[in-house]
Amino acid sequence: MEQILIIGGNAAGLAAASRAKRIDPRLNVTVLEKGPHISYSTCGIPYYLAKMVSAADLIAYTPESFEKERGIKVHNYTRVDEISPSRKRVMATRTDTGERAEFSYERLLIATGVRPKLPGIPGTDLKNVFTIIDLQDAFHFNEALQNSTRVAIIGAGYVGLEMAECLQTLGKTVHLYEREPHVLPGMDADMAQIIEYELQRFGIRLSLSANVLALAGFEGHVTGVKAASGLGIDPAEVVLLDTGVVPNVDLAREAGIQIGLTGGISVNAYMETNVPGIFAAGNCAETLCAIRKRPVLHYIGTVAAKQGRVAGDNMAARRTKFYGAIGTTVLKVFDLAVARTGLCSDDAAAESIPVVSARIEAWDRAAYYPTARKLWVKLIAERESRKLVGAQVAGYGDASKRIDVACAAITSGMRVDELVQLDLAYSPPYGNLWDPLLIAAQAVLRKTSM
Repeated sequence: MEQILIIGGNAAGLAAASRAKRIDPRLNVTVLEKGPHISYSTCGIPYYLAKMVSAADLIAYTPESFEKERGIKVHNYTRVDEISPSRKRVMATRTDTGERAEFSYERLLIATGVRPKLPGIPGTDLKNVFTIIDLQDAFHFNEALQNSTRVAIIGAGYVGLEMAECLQTLGKTVHLYEREPHVLPGMDADMAQIIEYELQRFGIRLSLSANVLALAGFEGHVTGVKAASGLGIDPAEVVLLDTGVVPNVDLAREAGIQIGLTGGISVNAYMETNVPGIFAAGNCAETLCAIRKRPVLHYIGTVAAKQGRVAGDNMAARRTKFYGAIGTTVLKVFDLAVARTGLCSDDAAAESIPVVSARIEAWDRAAYYPTARKLWVKLIAERESRKLVGAQVAGYGDASKRIDVACAAITSGMRVDELVQLDLAYSPPYGNLWDPLLIAAQAVLRKTSM
């Protein structure tokens, strides 16, 4: 019986394990997970902290239920210390007992995820300073919140923005710091302004272009934030660091597995590494950007799950390709829906792609219909070819519908003059005679014909 071994028990790892076992039930599939939990929604953590859902709601399977339903053995509390490709062995330690263990494999998947990228400032080791990578981090953060009222968030990326909302709903005073001139890098400044207005409308204190110099403390506990732009120290009882993550590749590197220029594990279209029989998937691995046609990093659960599924196919002796991703995301910021896909204007400039763009404001359905809401849509297209390369949506209506259509258009190589005539559904309760996406495409097209 062939041995399939998976390191990592969440999206990519479990998708691969399940897929391989389903294709070939004869495989002996084993999952190693260093933490106590598997199969949980990291993206649901803000809603757990906001007391909208319980921790149990976020966990799809326990190790026991996963083995019972899928026939796949999971060893949690099992930290992998070394991979030996020449012996096809993995050495591990039980984190709860200290017991050493060894596992053999014919094919191995590395799905070790990410680790936090801490800012190089004093005070990050103080008590009540947190990063949130997994469910255990969320539990510790939640405990600290119980007796705190002032929370500082360093970084206004996806995590920072979602956490700002969830903490404000708990009645906390929230101060959000971002070193860039606008929130949510990956959105253009004119779209980010809409998000900034929404944050301030709900009482979030926002510091942009904020160079945080240090976290202040007293008797080992954090007490505040010192920023270059401010006078004195802003008080804070809890600090959340949303300052980025890096692929967790130490195990792979030490085993002689190639690390790409991005810092992620280098893989081909079949999720294979340079070492025969070893695959990688999820946030620790590189992703092909379908626009740039080169490897990038996408820390997105949907991409991780797709990569895991492809890896599972190939570990079960199929030949399935992963065709890449373009960074499609959507998030909720209070009443605002925010979505993006493809390249933003800065991305295009970095790639030396001449582009033309347009931003429009429109209703998400017939303006006279009672539930009609405003949307802002920005489209970015290559100037010469008029191919759509990026889209951003923000507003109080259905942003996800528009960004998903834009994602499909970009992936298929559609030009804006083709997008203008796309046959989208219309009925006053659901859409407009001219969808905001089509209006934006018309605006871009006018600029390309100037």
